Amino acid sequence: MSEPPNKKIKRIDELPEDLTVELPEHLVEYIISMYFPIQYVLQNRVVSKTFREAVIRSRDLDFGRIYSRRRSQSEVVRIIEEIFNQHKGSEINRFVLILNHIGVEDKVLSSVKTCLSIMKSKVTPEKIDAIFSNCIHLETLELTRCITHGVLSINAHNHKRFKELVLYCMPNRLQIILDAPTLECYMYEEFVRILDFSRVDALKEAKLHYIQNYSWRYYDSSYMVLANMVAYTGVHVLSTTNIFLESFKERYIEGEMRSPIFKFLNLKEFCILFKAPNLCTLYHISEFLKRSPKVEKVLIEIKKFTFEPGMLCIIHQKSYMESRNYEFNSINEVTIDGYKNHWHELDIVQFFCGHAKSLKKLKLIMPKNVKKRACGLDYARLDYIRSRFPGVKVEV
Repeated sequence: MSEPPNKKIKRIDELPEDLTVELPEHLVEYIISMYFPIQYVLQNRVVSKTFREAVIRSRDLDFGRIYSRRRSQSEVVRIIEEIFNQHKGSEINRFVLILNHIGVEDKVLSSVKTCLSIMKSKVTPEKIDAIFSNCIHLETLELTRCITHGVLSINAHNHKRFKELVLYCMPNRLQIILDAPTLECYMYEEFVRILDFSRVDALKEAKLHYIQNYSWRYYDSSYMVLANMVAYTGVHVLSTTNIFLESFKERYIEGEMRSPIFKFLNLKEFCILFKAPNLCTLYHISEFLKRSPKVEKVLIEIKKFTFEPGMLCIIHQKSYMESRNYEFNSINEVTIDGYKNHWHELDIVQFFCGHAKSLKKLKLIMPKNVKKRACGLDYARLDYIRSRFPGVKVEV
């Protein structure tokens, strides 16, 4: 990523000839370690003990001339790894590497990911465009805790290797527009935002950890979730929170109660993470799975969540579910992580044992912290479930 073309720096030869500047040694060390290209930093570390022990902050990591007849591939990789391990700078503006990558692909990708994990920096449209203009072999882009406002637009239309996009903790972003035909994995953690994935054709995995926006107290985020839903209907792996599932509730539309009509015909693995506050129950899980006929593995994570005993919605939905003929023919494995033996958790166990016709294994993972184990194990009910469904292996 180069500096803007209109940014001008006053050259040394433009200064008065009789001007003499004497800088303290520590300041010279700081300037060279941060602003000089890495090649000069490495040369100074060879000839000077002071610079050998100096912290590396270089923003220009140009290793273009480091690979030659004098250095083997393994030696070059070792030097680069040492530079990244010692690098203490807050940002990297440029990364160049000319190297025979065969046999060291994982190490090269690790270096690239380090450069592209841009944390706590201001992300402008120009910076995003610069990334995709200069990194023609880019496979992964991660933006974490970046300062950005308004619309985030990513144009990766001509990038045949771009596979993964990660967006975490960027609350001021209002909309996401993505043109990436080869994108396969999308990971997102923040408030629900409107997105345009109309030019994304190959998405296979989505991790959508939506967060409740308490500043919008009376806003129903489920409408935005539904507006984005079509982007995820073709994924094979989906991990999300209760906010996503709550959008599948029935709602009053054109004079009658209706449920969303989306189907996930390619979904094989599904993970749901429960977070408080929460109105999502077994009913929402079952309604979603009914729209996903090929799901094989289900993970329900309730480590930091407990179903309240007096939730009227659970009581009402339980009677409603009894009249529905749920039948899941593909689910063969279910895991409940954070199982505390609460009554609704046992309802979930019994539900899957009874309605997942191909279920072979149901694993209950208790919290490691003993204080979180609110109830002792209900061995009587577990034994009843095991006896009624002997073909299912219930592990605790």
